[in-house]
Amino acid sequence: MAVEPFAEVALHMRGFQVSQLVFVAAKLRLADRVGDGRTIAELAADSSAHPEMLLRLCRALAAFGIFAVDDAGRVTQTHQSACLRSDASPTLHYAALYWSLPSTWAAWSNLHHTIVTGEPAFEATFGMPNFEYLKANPEQGAVFDEFMRHSPDDRHAAVAAAYDFSGAGIVVDIGGGSGGLLRAILDAHTDVRGILADQAGIVAGAAQTLGPQADRCEVMAIDFFARVPKGGDIYSMAQILHDWNDESCLKILANCRAAMNPGGRLLVIERVLETLSGRSLPMNFLSDMNMMVLFPGAKERTLAEFSRLFRESGLREPQIIPTRSPYSILETCLA
Repeated sequence: MAVEPFAEVALHMRGFQVSQLVFVAAKLRLADRVGDGRTIAELAADSSAHPEMLLRLCRALAAFGIFAVDDAGRVTQTHQSACLRSDASPTLHYAALYWSLPSTWAAWSNLHHTIVTGEPAFEATFGMPNFEYLKANPEQGAVFDEFMRHSPDDRHAAVAAAYDFSGAGIVVDIGGGSGGLLRAILDAHTDVRGILADQAGIVAGAAQTLGPQADRCEVMAIDFFARVPKGGDIYSMAQILHDWNDESCLKILANCRAAMNPGGRLLVIERVLETLSGRSLPMNFLSDMNMMVLFPGAKERTLAEFSRLFRESGLREPQIIPTRSPYSILETCLA
């Protein structure tokens, strides 16, 4: 066996250890503390860490290009470690914390259960659905909310840049969380107004995310399985359909269709799986595995699978608009 493939697979097998290195770096906010360069003694004092152990952690991270450490034990920033700054745009700081949550860690350790039974590992591990668990464990729920709000893949800004929202009048963001995507759209298009629609407990903190755009946005508490607000020129849904099985997706899409006016548009913002070997993005398939672990029937979909959902909901075949992020915009309208 060739050495290079052998070593590459061996490294993949220990990826969980690298994830923990990055998690601890984020937990200690090392990327925020390093600045233009700090000694291990200074970093240890700032972060209440053990100096020798912190040095060994930083050297291990440096082996992967995350920070640089010289012979004197001085730590400096690299392009990779800079992504872990909490004020980077986009930032991976909150993603590093989320992917090593105890609940995420435990559910993924039970992946075998999902593969052999078809049931989500999360519910088998914790005895309740993922979102119920996060509500019952608010500290972990807060990490998840920050992870979603900071969009580590630059999805929000990428969508606002890739699609021409000008002249739309009103954009209704269905399941828009605290308003990250709508904020990006309103920032980029000063002639647009917005409606942010999600569950009451989720939109309660929207004012902070919307910031100066809050006065151009109406916030509505809804259940998108029951109804979707009328009056929008464009309806957007980002990372909503991948949470649900086909039957649930059809209910959501039917409610969107019922709310849309003739000439209205629906933008579904999701990862689109490429099935041809050599053209696929590995992160898209990791995301598909994550949906499998977390939720019953949840999945990333191919273009053919999205098209079928749209047809069965009385919507047109989608036009795909790529963005600079891993997400595509699937634009559709009334059939």
